[in-house]
Amino acid sequence: MEKALYDTNVLIEAVKSRRKLEGYTTILNVVEFPRALELGLTVITPSLEDYLLATKISQAMVRKGTPVPAVDAVVAAVAINRKLTLVTREEHFEWIKEEFEELKLQSV
Repeated sequence: MEKALYDTNVLIEAVKSRRKLEGYTTILNVVEFPRALELGLTVITPSLEDYLLATKISQAMVRKGTPVPAVDAVVAAVAINRKLTLVTREEHFEWIKEEFEELKLQSV
C-alpha cells in the first residue's frame, strides 16, 4: 500500500470505530481533532515549501470559484510535496486534484 496521509474526517471515524491506521497525519489535523494522537500515526509539521504550495492551491481554487478551507490547502500541499496518498471523505479535495494532478487521493 502507498503511504497514506489521513484527513481529519478519517481520523475521527478511526477513533470512533477503534480501527488501526498506519501512516501519517498533519499537526493541523491533530489541532482539529486531538484524539488523533491515540492512533499512533507519524505527525507531520508543514514546512515553508508546504505553505507556499498551499498558497498556490488556495489562489487556484479561488480563481476557479471553488475556494477551500486553508487547512485543507495545507494538507493537500503536504500530501503533494511528500508524495503521500491523501485519504479523505471531503469532496473538495477532488477540486484540488483537478488543478493539481499530482495530488494522490483515496476517497473513503
